[in-house]
Amino acid sequence: MKEISAFQTTDGLLFSKKAEAERHESFLANRAVIETFLESDINPYKSMAQRAIARNTIVNWSLWSTKNAK
Repeated sequence: MKEISAFQTTDGLLFSKKAEAERHESFLANRAVIETFLESDINPYKSMAQRAIARNTIVNWSLWSTKNAK
């Protein structure tokens, strides 16, 4: 048997990397506003693939801006 380390997010998901867990927590914290934007007319990215890329970009930017705020 092998012992492993993992990071558990507030919704119970497990991640092997801290950065992945932080990214998911950032999404959870901002889910409502992100989804509202993605549903809005101002978002041109409506296909599933484009929408996923847009969502990931927003989450990554949000996490980056939080860590780099001065």
